[in-house]
Amino acid sequence: MPDHSGTTPRKLMWLGPLALLTFAGAGAGLARAAEPTSAEPSSSSTSTTSAPECKDAGVKVGFVSGSNEIDQNGKGALAGVATWLQNGDQRSVRLEGYSDKKGGATANQRLSERRAQAAKDYLLSRGIEPDRIMVFGHGEGDDVALSGSEARVVVVTACDIPKAVAAETPEAEAEPTPEAEPAAPEPAPKPAPAPVAETPPEPAPEPIAATPPPAVKPDRPVSAVGIEATLGGGAVGFIDETSRSVAGTGGSWDARLMFGSRLPIAVEGAYVGSAQGIDALGLSTNSVLLGNGVEGTLRINMTRSRIQPYLFGGVGYTHYQLNNTATNTSSVLGSDDIGTIPMGAGITGRLGRSFILDARGTYRATFSDDLLRAMATDNNSMQSWNASARVGFEF
Repeated sequence: MPDHSGTTPRKLMWLGPLALLTFAGAGAGLARAAEPTSAEPSSSSTSTTSAPECKDAGVKVGFVSGSNEIDQNGKGALAGVATWLQNGDQRSVRLEGYSDKKGGATANQRLSERRAQAAKDYLLSRGIEPDRIMVFGHGEGDDVALSGSEARVVVVTACDIPKAVAAETPEAEAEPTPEAEPAAPEPAPKPAPAPVAETPPEPAPEPIAATPPPAVKPDRPVSAVGIEATLGGGAVGFIDETSRSVAGTGGSWDARLMFGSRLPIAVEGAYVGSAQGIDALGLSTNSVLLGNGVEGTLRINMTRSRIQPYLFGGVGYTHYQLNNTATNTSSVLGSDDIGTIPMGAGITGRLGRSFILDARGTYRATFSDDLLRAMATDNNSMQSWNASARVGFEF
């Protein structure tokens, strides 16, 4: 009979290693089942962070010298920036403030920061989210070639994510949790994805076109200094009691041309006329005393607004003539040339840009007046008052 006493120990020597290999293979199979296959990309490899592209927007917001007050053109420019931001959720801006070299460097640094903040506050008032606006202050801005009024600005930089890059960024998918099964067969590798046609990159955003501010019509006239031409009329009468008993209150008319209505002092030239009924022994009952003359005055304008009070004074000349009398046996002369000194006060109102309404009261002292000297007791026998109004235009 064969001896089996040596066979049994040799069989046991092979069974130990075989069992170890079996368990090692099962463990490797479980490890491979738990690991993701190389054909399945992880979420970290598919996610792409897209940085925005930033370019100079071509917008410079101007400020008043030494102040963080935005000028009118600057507000129009920021209105255009706000419109651009509202048309894209991924858009943002950088506001970089500068100042000129007047004053100290520390004060200019703070001023540049306040200017950048003022520009941000304007955009916030237009509904822009604060996290889309970054502000910086550069003080006197030695690194930028700015001088004069160009240095008192906030420079706008526009940032945007190109649409092509944003479209290519996939959303991260949740990784499935594999269930560990003993000795599970390895899944077959997935086919490689089809190549995606490359989309040409979108051109960089164009500079933001600043919205021009609404045109403001200037209040000053075309000539800047103010030239007025007016026509008008009123009432006139003598102040001396004897002269007033001979010649009653009559009508007056005038035409005036003035230079400097928008200046503190203006020069005025005028033609003046009057007509008064006169009743004296030796004259016809329908006699008329006509006056025609010229005046030159200086006018002091109290304001330069739409309602303008003023004072005036000057010299003039008037020729008086009796009309409608066939004979004259009275002590009234037939004609006389007298000198006048007009003075008084008035007020001008401007309607629109050029239409003028004016009213004034005038006192006229006289000299070399002999027409009624034989009847009057006052040496200034023909001194008169005049209340008048006129309309005209300012150029």
